[in-house]
Amino acid sequence: MSNMDHPKRAAGFARQVFHLIPRGALRLLEPHRLMKALRVTDIGWYPSARNHFRERPQGAEQHILILCVDGSGWVKSGPRRETVSAGQAVLIPAGVPHAYGASPRTPWSIHWVHFDGADTSFYLQMAPAAGFCVPVDSRCADAMVPVFQRCYETLAGGYADRNLIYLSHALRDLLGLLYYNNPAYSPDERAGAGRDLGNIMTFMAERIGQPLRVSEMARHVGMSAAHFASSFRRQTGMAPGEYFIHLRLRQACWLLDTTSLSIREVGFKVGYDDPYYFSRAFSNLMGLSPRRYRKLNKG
Repeated sequence: MSNMDHPKRAAGFARQVFHLIPRGALRLLEPHRLMKALRVTDIGWYPSARNHFRERPQGAEQHILILCVDGSGWVKSGPRRETVSAGQAVLIPAGVPHAYGASPRTPWSIHWVHFDGADTSFYLQMAPAAGFCVPVDSRCADAMVPVFQRCYETLAGGYADRNLIYLSHALRDLLGLLYYNNPAYSPDERAGAGRDLGNIMTFMAERIGQPLRVSEMARHVGMSAAHFASSFRRQTGMAPGEYFIHLRLRQACWLLDTTSLSIREVGFKVGYDDPYYFSRAFSNLMGLSPRRYRKLNKG
């Protein structure tokens, strides 16, 4: 970070609430049916977050939901920049390069949560076809805030299994409020380009270990390859093939973290028959080799 950027910060605000849920606790609950569907990985509250700034050139590993309840800020992906005001939510899909931050004059107050799970593709397809911002009716916001607050109160008691499972239910409540009890926004009335992508994210995830061409993705959603590629980039900020590579290598990271599979076996699991090509692709994205990554995370 340059000297000019020094005042910017990711956290550390007065009266903030911040929970980075231990990954070990999450892994122990991976087999649980409810956690597979929707899982909270991080959650928090940043009031009057002056100088708040986050930039993720490779995107986040999880999807991000931000609810702005006061002040203002902004969110950016590629050349597109949107202003975020009180009474708006922001939904950023995993793997989409982005940056966001608080307005310098009227810094935002935000509740936020990072999440993943098998059901996320269903909710993501209801997001705006262009951009990240969702208008939130005041009654909807008034209902969402207590859900966030109950999450904070629950986690104040620790990261026991029942507390983390409760968060999964709370997350579904938040998404349900945003999309189904929010008079300011109707998924059925959104622009149609993104809706056509439907469950393509799930389709990609299911094919991580197999070859997958853009033409196959397009056929899966009933679009021409050109139209699909254009719609996909507009919604995610990435080309379909690039996004698929990111999915593969995020899965490779998980396998390197949680299994004793050899580097060759991990590469094969995520669709790379040539271990040298896998290592090269991994290094290009992560900035270090698979072997070095495993050593840093397990050493």
